[in-house]
Amino acid sequence: MKILGIAILALVILLPATPLSAQITKPVYISLPSAGNVQHVALGAAKYKGFYEEMGVPNAQVVFLRGNSVNVQAIVSGSVQFASAFGPSMHTMFRGEQLRILVQIFNQIPFGLITKPEVNRLEDLKGTKIAVTFGGSTHSVLIALLAKYGIAQNFAEYLNIPGDQAKTAALMQGRAAAALMSPPADRFLLKEGFKRLVYMGDVFKGVPFSALLTTAKVIREEPDLVERVVKAVVKTLLFIRENRDGGIEAIMNHSKVDKEIAASLYDLMRDAYAPVLSPEGVMQRAELEIATLKERPNFDPKAFIDDRFLKAALRSMGRKEQ
Repeated sequence: MKILGIAILALVILLPATPLSAQITKPVYISLPSAGNVQHVALGAAKYKGFYEEMGVPNAQVVFLRGNSVNVQAIVSGSVQFASAFGPSMHTMFRGEQLRILVQIFNQIPFGLITKPEVNRLEDLKGTKIAVTFGGSTHSVLIALLAKYGIAQNFAEYLNIPGDQAKTAALMQGRAAAALMSPPADRFLLKEGFKRLVYMGDVFKGVPFSALLTTAKVIREEPDLVERVVKAVVKTLLFIRENRDGGIEAIMNHSKVDKEIAASLYDLMRDAYAPVLSPEGVMQRAELEIATLKERPNFDPKAFIDDRFLKAALRSMGRKEQ
């Protein structure tokens, strides 16, 4: 009996902390609208840091679907289980689609309005062409910026140019006088003499920009999966906020930039990596999208928030609930 007891004890010690049977081994897709943007660092870092696997989702796949509208279509259709197209997804929520917001992952609008060096004021762009992505956050945020300063939407022409590389080419070739872009994609243009005329994080302070989304169907049918993914993302956000070196490394890996650039981005945006979720914050984000509509929708953010998983994740890590 003593030998048997020792053998059982040894077997228990050798077993993994999360039994294989408890793992979710199927592919789990988390889609992003583009590679490298700082607002999505947490979703990518959770993969390379091994936090998805630690939470029992070893086959989590971070995929890039170009453009926010494509990401919204993917999550609504069920092609992916999770996505981060926060702003454009608002329009589907306005129509009553059963999307659910699980946790805000970036609480700052990181876009800069990149212009030719001779542009000194927003008014200088009157009659020019500005590169945005129709159906994406660059378009809605630009419209909200103009509205904030009392400038009519039709004061410039908008070019639908998805993707930062394409926007960069449009500026370099002179096809556009300005473009809304997020760092580090704007670094090349700034080195080439273009300027950041406006930084949206300074204009719209404390507005949540990116979030982890899923559908009511996924929550209903796979709540365990949702709990695991949210826990991995929350752990990553806390890691980034509380570990400067680790946060800089995460930005370097995700955005493919050198340490100096990553450090400057981290110091600028560290506070934006906050695992929070509130109706007030969601409504602030919704207002930027509502600014593009002719009629104001009847939108209640509480109907699209499911914060149970965020609260459970924070409790499991010994953190106070918001």
